[in-house]
Amino acid sequence: MPVVKNTLEENYVFFIRELSRIDREMNNLPKGSISAKKIGGITYYYHQRREGKKVKSVSIGRESSAELTQKINRRKTLEAQKKEILDNINVIAKAIDAQTATVQEILRLFSQHKINTMLAGSHCLSAYKDALNMKLPTIRTQDVDFLVPYPYKGKKADIESILSDLGFSIGFNPDGSTYFTNGIFKIEFLTPEKGKGADKAVLIKDLGINAEPLRYMQMLFDEPIHVQTKGFAYYVPNPCVFAFHKILVMKTRKAQTKKEKDMLQIASILREIKAMPQEFKKGCEYLNKLPPRWQRIIKGHIKNYLPGFFVDF
Repeated sequence: MPVVKNTLEENYVFFIRELSRIDREMNNLPKGSISAKKIGGITYYYHQRREGKKVKSVSIGRESSAELTQKINRRKTLEAQKKEILDNINVIAKAIDAQTATVQEILRLFSQHKINTMLAGSHCLSAYKDALNMKLPTIRTQDVDFLVPYPYKGKKADIESILSDLGFSIGFNPDGSTYFTNGIFKIEFLTPEKGKGADKAVLIKDLGINAEPLRYMQMLFDEPIHVQTKGFAYYVPNPCVFAFHKILVMKTRKAQTKKEKDMLQIASILREIKAMPQEFKKGCEYLNKLPPRWQRIIKGHIKNYLPGFFVDF
């Protein structure tokens, strides 16, 4: 029932936006409550609020502040609204794939603002399933990676402001690269490495972010797939190029679990490519244009883990 699913996803995004709006307003409102104490027959008013395990009390004077009372009451109203919204989000999230809904909304926003980026990483598999009808495993991850060309050629945009509507706040990795998180999902930006050994983040001035430079990233811009869905469009790497890239970078992986995930993705994508004669031919032609050393690494991996893949070529 796509209509029901779409409605749920739209409501999920609406509530996420409302949650972000409420949090921003609450940040500018005082916490706590106003209490009254009689000392020597005279009533004094205090603003009390909890700070950690302690309750801090600040004297207001003999008259209660109408403005402060109004702000505290407004905060309590918003706290009640926030609780109700969180309950709604939890109910909807159980009925849909909240991860997919969040990624789709990020893509929609980037498309709307004409931001020149490419979706990268594991979330590409969902795009291949939808756009190319490929039978691929669903690998859930809270990391959402975007590849940014450098030098950047695209629309100027304030990504921090755009993502704040979805409850994302900015952060910085040890290398200075920018990420955004809402406590569940983490958005990161990558760019092709220029020269060997670059370990400093690259400033993408027009987007107000620093991207992490990585090797082999430039190849992901070769023959990209244009995905059109639900009124917006975005780009993902060509699946064959994506798989070849995974093979090249896999040797740099330190965590065994990530290597195993990469191998599963590579095998799944290449098996599907083998079943698509035209795509298989294009993939082999592309492979033979790569630098000889890259070819040896890629072909060696495929022969070891997918014997027979090149039989028909």
